[in-house]
Amino acid sequence: MSQFCEVHRTPRGGVDPVDSADAALAVIRLAISRPLRSETIALVLEDDLRGRTIVVVDGTDEPDSLLDVVEHLVESMACSMADVPTECYLVLATVRPGGGPEPGDGDRWLEASDLAELAGVELLEWFVISTDTGPPTAWCPRDLLGESPRWP
Repeated sequence: MSQFCEVHRTPRGGVDPVDSADAALAVIRLAISRPLRSETIALVLEDDLRGRTIVVVDGTDEPDSLLDVVEHLVESMACSMADVPTECYLVLATVRPGGGPEPGDGDRWLEASDLAELAGVELLEWFVISTDTGPPTAWCPRDLLGESPRWP
């Protein structure tokens, strides 16, 4: 787990690659609603890992809302990639004010990864930003499974 308020230089859209968890969290910090509310933030990265799109979906109170967000996003990404075959990557952050790990988060990570892969998109990371123990903290459900980071 990492403190969400750590400082990292924010990558510039379309210029700097989002090539690490710290870089992704710096971008997510800019997109997150204040005060914190239940939402899911998605960073769409092209094959050069440069961000082109940020999508914020509010009202993702239910843990399985993540899967609906992934399904709709990767469908849209697959359609936009149809004419220009290129690799696309996805980074997600679910904000859970007052909440922490939910039962099934490891399974959600696996299912979200599978949904993305079926559409030709690689899910690089899913952060959960929670405030259950004080200041916002970011952690990764893949850690529950002992899975290694996927950053290139």
